[in-house]
Amino acid sequence: MKKLTIQFADSTIEARSEANMWTHLRSIRDSLGGKVAEDTPHATVTAEDGTLFKDIVFKMVKDKIQMVNLVKETCRRQVEKARKAAKEKAEKEAARKAKKREADRRYRARKKAEKAAADGAVEIVEETVAQPQMA
Repeated sequence: MKKLTIQFADSTIEARSEANMWTHLRSIRDSLGGKVAEDTPHATVTAEDGTLFKDIVFKMVKDKIQMVNLVKETCRRQVEKARKAAKEKAEKEAARKAKKREADRRYRARKKAEKAAADGAVEIVEETVAQPQMA
């Protein structure tokens, strides 16, 4: 489990896990009491090694307070978009390789048929030339 540190205004809270972090953030959101001013400070969440894990800003949208994550690397939607894009890219690459393999197979089959036809034509020519004509 990773331990996280939440800093909001003048308080610092230690969270035992990511789920516990969200519980603390919801309690901070509920303590705002439905009033969010323009200058509401961000709640910054840092990991054990001191890296910024989440930067939560509280916004009023349709009489509700939303917690928006400003760190792109850990934003759920951004992670899903990246995963989906990687999957589509892999599928396109696999389709391209399959198409290339099929084209190579057809090319080899065509060359083999041409070679067989050429060998057959040579044999026919040799048979006709090898027979002397009787007069």
